[in-house]
Amino acid sequence: MTTIPSDQHITYQLQYRKCGKASCSTCRNGQGHGPYWYAYWRVGSRLRSGYIGKVRPSQLSTAASVTTKELAEQPVAVAHSYAVSAASATTTTSSARR
Repeated sequence: MTTIPSDQHITYQLQYRKCGKASCSTCRNGQGHGPYWYAYWRVGSRLRSGYIGKVRPSQLSTAASVTTKELAEQPVAVAHSYAVSAASATTTTSSARR
């Protein structure tokens, strides 16, 4: 498992993932497995990511988190991002990637 740095700007995303199995009804008939939390940060010019799991990261405030029901109502291609600055512990919502 990837170690997530504590001294950098981290962006958190709640995402669904497809396993790729032809017989998987979860992926075939729905959004996929999840939602799962992922962390993203930069090392030089490279974007790195780390799997966190189903539980909301403790660095996120309750006000910034999105419920699973709210996420389920969003299109599959939209991922919710939450940025946490290691220097300032404030939480902001960044625009979703498309």
